[in-house]
Amino acid sequence: MAQLPEALIPSPGSRGLATDDREDLARRVRTAWDLFVGLAEPLDLDAVTRARGLTVREVLTPLGAWPDNRPLPQLLDEARRGVVGDHDQGALVDHVREAHRDASRDAVLDALRRQRDEMSAFLASPEADDDGLRPVASMLGTIPLLTFLHASTYPLSTSALDLEQAGAVVPGELLRLGLVGVLDTIGALASRQGLMTSLTVRTPELVAGVGAMPRDWRTAELRADGEPAGPRIDGTVRLLLDVTAGRADVARALAAKELAFHDVPGLLTLAPLVEQVPGIPGRTALVAGIRAVQGVSSLLRVFGLRS
Repeated sequence: MAQLPEALIPSPGSRGLATDDREDLARRVRTAWDLFVGLAEPLDLDAVTRARGLTVREVLTPLGAWPDNRPLPQLLDEARRGVVGDHDQGALVDHVREAHRDASRDAVLDALRRQRDEMSAFLASPEADDDGLRPVASMLGTIPLLTFLHASTYPLSTSALDLEQAGAVVPGELLRLGLVGVLDTIGALASRQGLMTSLTVRTPELVAGVGAMPRDWRTAELRADGEPAGPRIDGTVRLLLDVTAGRADVARALAAKELAFHDVPGLLTLAPLVEQVPGIPGRTALVAGIRAVQGVSSLLRVFGLRS
């Protein structure tokens, strides 16, 4: 059984930032949305982005609060009724893009502001205490509602990087918030799968990690000095987000020593996530880490791969 780094051992009942520091989670979500809305407001909605040639409008529209985009009241209702499992987020994104393709600039930006304000209001309300830990369906399966809302920092950060081609100026804080958001999500998924595992990322700007065991997980920013214990991926925040989003050439980054993996056998404890949650952010990085180690061809079969 894996030994978790001491700083990442969850307490009984811990659900990442949703229980360890609710106020911090609320601050992170609000700050990420504030930063994202601020960078989006000056952009030309018809400009082309890095995201498969989508326009700024096509990137922004699925992030907004529209009546047909699984609004927060619907999420709350689903949580209270116990609607869990997998949610087809891809189909919803396609629907929202098409349904609002002719929305005005003001309508698109107002939808972003509305999403920010509704999430922030909920996170500051007594409802978050009552309903925040209820499970909800997501594209990655069942996770707590607060974890789901915290996870929104990740697509905001990766979308921001896609918008740079259209002139967006991306704050470093937004990227750091997104990276912690995806770690918290990985912790939720690992805990749900009954895994005893950890994952740390070390960057010049941030050191953060998640430790999971059956039913519990802990997400934390760590001391920048010293050598973090356990499975670890090193790189810049920007590069790690691009890797998780499938936007980076992992082989080139490894060859250039811009990306490094430590304790790759330990990373194998995350294999059930790669097997059973194929859409998990970071899958590319985990597979690349395994490929980077000689003599693990038998282990590659766990991932349905061959060297």
